[in-house]
Amino acid sequence: MPEGDTDDDAMVQGRIDLYISTAGKHTQETKVQNLFTTALLGAARKDHPLFDGDITAERFAACDHIAVSRRGIAHGPIDDELAQLGLQRRVAMVIPTFHGAIFAAAASDLVLPQMPSVTLDRSAYMGLPLRMFPLPVPVRTVALVQAWHPRMDNDPAHRWLRRAIKSMCDADAV
Repeated sequence: MPEGDTDDDAMVQGRIDLYISTAGKHTQETKVQNLFTTALLGAARKDHPLFDGDITAERFAACDHIAVSRRGIAHGPIDDELAQLGLQRRVAMVIPTFHGAIFAAAASDLVLPQMPSVTLDRSAYMGLPLRMFPLPVPVRTVALVQAWHPRMDNDPAHRWLRRAIKSMCDADAV
């Protein structure tokens, strides 16, 4: 199920069995396991004009951007970093998922900032004409976790699923 606009008690109420996403706010009783951390990079189509020179904060901010937000929010930490440099970017499109944003960037002149590097790595398998680049402003890394309610702790199928997911993430990290 998609994440909602507010924190709720979906695991406590038994509406979901396993939460997989960025580390969020959980109750003290919730079991949380780190899966992996990923760097945030930028992406644009391979022949984008941004690649015609050094990728400075000024050139980066001058491009039209895609924001990824399930809640339709266009402003984020990257805007705060640019503002400290006296710069502002224009968000031309807000898309709810990273995967949708990858396709939009590959087929346009829009720049896709703050993409998890693991997601962009997968775009190569899909044959998308994207090129990744380090962002010209500092951004945090992102931690992905799986979380569950303690009542699921000893469920054999749930335990198998958690181990399989963790094993897959550990294998990808190698």
